Amino acid sequence: MVKSTRFLSQFVWPNLAAVLAFAVIVVAGCYITGVPQGTHNLFRSYYSAFPIMELFILYFYGFALCTNNLNLALSFGARRRDFFWGMQGTMLLYAGACWLLQALMSVLPQQGGWTELSRWGWVLGEDLPVGMYPFLCVLVLVLGGLSGLVMARSKVWGTVLSVAAVLLMIALCALLFIVADIGLWEFLVNGEYGGLWGNLPYLLGGAALLIFLVGEAVIWRTVKGYVVR
Repeated sequence: MVKSTRFLSQFVWPNLAAVLAFAVIVVAGCYITGVPQGTHNLFRSYYSAFPIMELFILYFYGFALCTNNLNLALSFGARRRDFFWGMQGTMLLYAGACWLLQALMSVLPQQGGWTELSRWGWVLGEDLPVGMYPFLCVLVLVLGGLSGLVMARSKVWGTVLSVAAVLLMIALCALLFIVADIGLWEFLVNGEYGGLWGNLPYLLGGAALLIFLVGEAVIWRTVKGYVVR
């Protein structure tokens, strides 16, 4: 496991550096173009959507974990069981780093006195349950890994799964918007929304947990019997 983790780290750090560099460019662009003072432009859009963009980036990182990274590791003699657990540690590292970066970016509008603070939406993360965003990061990585494993066997089914994963990520982002908009406490205690909207966070949350568990089981089983292509 240690060797597999060390092997994967040579891909993790450049990937995280790329995400950090993108965040720095977005933040610098906001300050240079006057977004804190209320300017509406491309940098403002990138900033407000940054947590969502992180999820999509992580999807492709998860895809690479179960394609190029897996093939290379096994070609160099890594044990399949060790690679799986090394992959788990790598996913946690990705999720933790992206969670920290999102938390840091959520501080800037609040502490920097940005105008129209209420319109920044859930990028501020004030009403999100603790641990929800990193869980979504891990889930997206699992979806990426599943897509990569399926793509290695069938281009058609791999494409179908990739499209389904993107649609699921859109649904999960909708869940974040709902929870951040009404507040988790208000939703659970006061029943702010009823009918379909009242059940939607539960349905999406339960589906996300189920997909995570099934996805991990499928990855475990597939990696154990994986043949380098």
